[in-house]
Amino acid sequence: MKFSILTPSYGYGRFMSDCVSSVLMQEGVDLEQVVMDGASKDETVEVLKSFSGDPRLRWVSEPDDGQSDALNKAFLMSTGDWVGWLNADEFYLPGT
Repeated sequence: MKFSILTPSYGYGRFMSDCVSSVLMQEGVDLEQVVMDGASKDETVEVLKSFSGDPRLRWVSEPDDGQSDALNKAFLMSTGDWVGWLNADEFYLPGT
């Protein structure tokens, strides 16, 4: 069973590293994280690029029509059996 964690973002670069790290550090579960960024002007893209070596993370930074649009786009890119929603300023604890 695979989990897809969908993360909408706009201007949350200062939180992005903690958010992505908290998903990718989960153990014992097949997962992916799909981040849809609304073309942020802050450090969001640089942070996402720093995780480019991990194939479990996929992301796009382009204009959107808000959070719902970003979530719908992320959902269409997801490949998991189950879907979770994690905002960019949130994070999972170990073992979540």
